[in-house]
Amino acid sequence: MNKNYLFPHRFRIVGWVLAVAAVAAVFILKNWFFNMPSLYYDGFLDDEVEDGFFRMARSGILTLAMPLFTIGLIFIGFSKEKVEDEFVHHLREQSLVWATYVTAALFILATLFIAGLAYTYVPYLVFFVFLILFIVKFRIELHQANKGGDR
Repeated sequence: MNKNYLFPHRFRIVGWVLAVAAVAAVFILKNWFFNMPSLYYDGFLDDEVEDGFFRMARSGILTLAMPLFTIGLIFIGFSKEKVEDEFVHHLREQSLVWATYVTAALFILATLFIAGLAYTYVPYLVFFVFLILFIVKFRIELHQANKGGDR
């Protein structure tokens, strides 16, 4: 039984739209804040709202942009190619393994060499770095294979 968990090919375009829109929103709307319901809010940096469950929290554009960017990268990386054969599957698998190794190495290096408040960003960035590395590696490998060049 061969299960294929890839999205249809047209989802790649949707992914690019979501990813570019999320990045653009962060730069254009960087000072935009809004209230948003939260499951739990600790009240950090906000004395007006007490902490607890089911509170309204003051959020920034990253609250919306990060999930959109993640969905966009997932759609870009895991949409079928026009011709999805065993070779493409093999390239996708190799790229996933490579991206896992490189992301793990970068995470270890970041843990060793980044300290203080700046380190709190590292765990958030790891998944984005993983997806971006996978997409770049897969696209390069696929381009080289289609071109017929050596690696």
